[in-house]
Amino acid sequence: MRRTAALVIAALCVSLSACSAPAPEPQTAAKHSDGRLRTDLAPLAERYPQLASAESVEWMGGTLGSRDVGPSTYWVDVIAVMPESEIDVYRSTADLVKVDPPTLVDDLAPKLPTGPFEGSPELDDLFSSGGHGATVAIDPQTRTVVLSGVFG
Repeated sequence: MRRTAALVIAALCVSLSACSAPAPEPQTAAKHSDGRLRTDLAPLAERYPQLASAESVEWMGGTLGSRDVGPSTYWVDVIAVMPESEIDVYRSTADLVKVDPPTLVDDLAPKLPTGPFEGSPELDDLFSSGGHGATVAIDPQTRTVVLSGVFG
C-alpha cells in the first residue's frame, strides 16, 4: 500500500512539473525618450570625449526603466561620422572582429549604414569611462561609429 501511494505521488509530481509554465525570458529595461532626433555634438562629447571630433552626429537619449520619480539611469544611442584618422586609431587600438551593431531605438535604427561592422570588448572599453558605459561598433567604409551607451 505504501509503495502504491509513493508511486502515485511520484507520478503526480512528474505530471504536474511537466505542465508548469516555462520560466519567463529576462526583459531589458525599456528606453523612454521625448522622441527628438538630435544633431548637437556638445552633450555627447562631454560624456564620450572620443566623439568630440565627429563630423556629424545623430542621436537620441532618455531614461531607462520606470518613469517613476527617483534616481534615473540614462541611455544614449548614437550614429557618428568620424574623421578617417580617428577610425584608424580605433582600429589599431583594439583587436576588432566582425560584429552586429548595437541595437538602437526604432527611430534611429533606419539611419544605420549597411556595414559590415567591427567591434570588440576593447573598443567598448575605450569608450567606457567615468561611469559612462558603451557598446560600440564601427563601419570603416563609411567612417561611422555606432554607440549605445548607459550612464547614471
